Amino acid sequence: MTSTTASTVPTSGLTRAHASLLPYLLWLLVSGAVLHAAIALTGNRIGWAAAIGTGIIGLAYAAYAIRMGHGLSRVRYGRLVAHALTYVAVVGGYLLHAYVLLALGSPAIVGDGGRALDAGWMGAALAMGGLWAPGLLIHGFGAIMDRGFEGTRA
Repeated sequence: MTSTTASTVPTSGLTRAHASLLPYLLWLLVSGAVLHAAIALTGNRIGWAAAIGTGIIGLAYAAYAIRMGHGLSRVRYGRLVAHALTYVAVVGGYLLHAYVLLALGSPAIVGDGGRALDAGWMGAALAMGGLWAPGLLIHGFGAIMDRGFEGTRA
């Protein structure tokens, strides 16, 4: 049996939201591995496989945020944790893949025309992380200002 007070949602809702973070993280790791395997199978070039895979992960994050967002907003820093896990899994995956290619001296990542990196890898490994980071920082600031609870508490 769960109890509800004026300032909380039912305990089962909090537990379900909190417990959803680990399966979500595992899904991110598996989907990231599939994404990077697909990129490797296409010659380690950033193209349609990368765009579609990253888009699917983005849509899944949006669906997760919509489905679990209300509960996560009542778990201290819950929404921020989901956002940060997504950032680290996606951006970290691209950075790790780029690092391995650089360490192996792969021609797939070498830029042309005086660029240090291929334009696709520059966008995936550097621009995505750099442009996403300010949004994550703003989210973190907002979560801290809300004492870790985002959204109104009924």
